[in-house]
Order: sequence, then structure tokens, then C-alpha cells
Amino acid sequence: MDRKKPEVTTAIILEKRVANKDEKHPVKLRITYQGTRKYYTLKGQHYSVNEFQEIKPSSRKDNKKRFKKFESVENRAIDIIDNVLIDFSFDQFERHYLNHKKKNTSIQSYFKDKENELNELGKVGTASIYNATITSLLKFDSNISFQKITPNYLKTYENWFVDQGKSYTTVGIYMRNLRHIVNLAIKDRLINTYPFGEAKDKYQIPVSNNTKKALSLNDIALLINYKTESKQEIDSLKYWLFSYLCNGMNFTDMLNLKYSNIEKETLKFIRQKTKDTSKHKTQIDVVLLPETLIIIEYLGSTDKDPDNYIFPILKDGLTPKEQKKLVAQHIQTTNKYMKRIAKNIGIDTNISTYYARHSYSTITRDSGASTEFIAEQLGHKNIIVTKNYLDSFNQDTKEKFQKALIPK
Repeated sequence: MDRKKPEVTTAIILEKRVANKDEKHPVKLRITYQGTRKYYTLKGQHYSVNEFQEIKPSSRKDNKKRFKKFESVENRAIDIIDNVLIDFSFDQFERHYLNHKKKNTSIQSYFKDKENELNELGKVGTASIYNATITSLLKFDSNISFQKITPNYLKTYENWFVDQGKSYTTVGIYMRNLRHIVNLAIKDRLINTYPFGEAKDKYQIPVSNNTKKALSLNDIALLINYKTESKQEIDSLKYWLFSYLCNGMNFTDMLNLKYSNIEKETLKFIRQKTKDTSKHKTQIDVVLLPETLIIIEYLGSTDKDPDNYIFPILKDGLTPKEQKKLVAQHIQTTNKYMKRIAKNIGIDTNISTYYARHSYSTITRDSGASTEFIAEQLGHKNIIVTKNYLDSFNQDTKEKFQKALIPK
């Protein structure tokens, strides 16, 4: 057999220095490197010297099966040494050899492990995006591997992806997922080159200038003053306004609120998106306006026990997938009636729940708040993320600062 690392030798041996009560010796895998030998016991394999000598390629029946098992163990060790490890060390070898859950080191298996991990945490939405990422990568290259991932390869994938009619926003999400998987592979020493970065010879993940989704304060006034006999429209509008008045709260966070989140005139919560993944939990405080309290009184559950959900959409005992489905259905219903309301009052935009968050951000900024303040209220750690929520300054603001250039 041609070996990539012939300096690391392997052998299956009978450890004669040790014997059990039946005077049989354990079988071990021996690895030798730079004069150092280490031994790894094969569980449940003990033989006398004569018995071990009978286990060979020409053996029949049980001894032939034993030989195949020994051969399989040694071949697995050789595969780890030659094909998985970049540079051999006993520590790295043991990390892979003893961790049987990591037998498969393909990029697909890393994505699957991540998806399973997220599902176990209840992050079914994020898990589905990781699944969508590897599905897309396999459509691009059915033989994808960690070794293929170079800056040029990633740029080619990006161009192919966009040519399919997909957005730079989506390719950015997929690339950030892939970057996370690559970091895991580097940590496991499967690869030693990092293709992402800001340098010219690295691949830069595209940042999309999203179409902003902010309404004006005049539009908000039209929504607040909207009158209708339709209960569906009234309910949808109130849920939308609650989100807007509560720091542009994400609907998943909103529907997970319980009465225990209310402390006097303040609503305190930690985002569902980060509560299980962030080391430092950031609490968001929302000052409850009289208008917000009226919405809670109208839409909220009548039983205000601290352990009860404020809004009667979710209930205890649901699986993460069941929760996600109910939230998605509620968002869909809200979007349907908000579009109808917008059309009725002459707001010429494809309004959705996202507009509540973007409108809160932009109107708060135009009221004089700093981007840092808005980032804190939204629960963002990175101010660049916050800037993506902010619409361009309106024409009146631009004129105000332009006129300030002329001395009075």
C-alpha cells in the first residue's frame, strides 16, 4: 500500500505483557511516530499467542472474520493519518480515532451535524437554512469537498447562484453558514487555509443593500387612525402596531412573550434568536406606552398569570417545529390583512411585518436617536446590522442640512 505519511507506521499486535485471568492477552493497535509508540486497545479482543497466530488472511470462518475486523481497524487508522490529518500528532490522531461520531469528515456530514445540533436547540428555522445551504452547494457541485473551497471556487459559486435569479442577500446568508462550517473544519485540522477575508486574495462575502422597508410618520398616523368593521383587519393591525411600538419587535419574540416579561411600565425580554446561542444574554427593555397597554388589553389573554403567554397564539407543550409553524401562519395572516389595509388607505407599498421593525428604526433615528441607541433597542451587537435597517434620510432632512451650508 502506498502511504502518504509512511513515517507514521501502524500494526495490530498482541500485547503479551498483559494478561487476563484466563491468561489471554489484549489485541491493540500500535502507532509509531518518530520513535514513540502508542497503543489503542481493541475492545473485547483477547487471545492466547497460538490463537492470535491463527488469525490471518487465509483463515476460515470465525478467524477470517476476526482478521477482517483487525484489518478494518488498521485501515481506519491509516485513513485518518493519511487523509484527515494535515500534520500528524498523537493528540490530533486520538481526537479523530477515539471520537467515533466523527468518522465521516465530509462537508455534508459537518452540515448535517450542525443541522441536528440546531434542531436539538429548537432553532428549526436556522437549521432549515443550513440545510438549504448545503442543498444549494451540492446543486452547484455534487462532489464538493473542503479541499475544493478556495476564494476562486467561492466566487464561481456566487456567480452561479446569482445567475439562477437568486439574491445577493441569500448568497450572503449561505456564505456565512459555509464560513462557520469551514471554521469548524479548521478547528478539527481537516484544512489549514482560510478562504474568507478582506484581503485581495480572499473571498469577501457580499453585503446586499436591501430595499428599505420603512414607512413615514404620516403613514403610521394613517394606520393608527384606520377604521374598519373587519375583526381580521383590526387584529392584524394591532399586532403590527404592537411590534412597531415595541422597538420593532420580531413576531417570534412577540408571540413568545409571557406576562412575567412585564415589570410595571416596562417590557423586558431576551431575543429568541440569541437566547440559546449567545454567551452574554442581552436584555431588551421596552417602555410601554398607553397605546401599547391598550393593545395588550385588547389582544392579550384574559388570564394574566405570569406563566401565561400574553398573546393566545402559542401554548405550552409545543415542539419547536410546531411553534415555528404557528408563528409563520400568524405572520402570513397579518401580512395578508396589512396589505389590504395599506391599499385601502393609499399606502403604495407591499407592507409586511418587516416594515414595523424598519419603520421603528428609521423614525427613531429621524427623531434624533443615535444609531448606537437604536442598535441596543433592537438587540444588535453589530452596528452595521442596524444600519441595514435604516432607510435613507428623507428629503426634508436632506434639505435642512444642505441649507445649513449657507450663512444666515
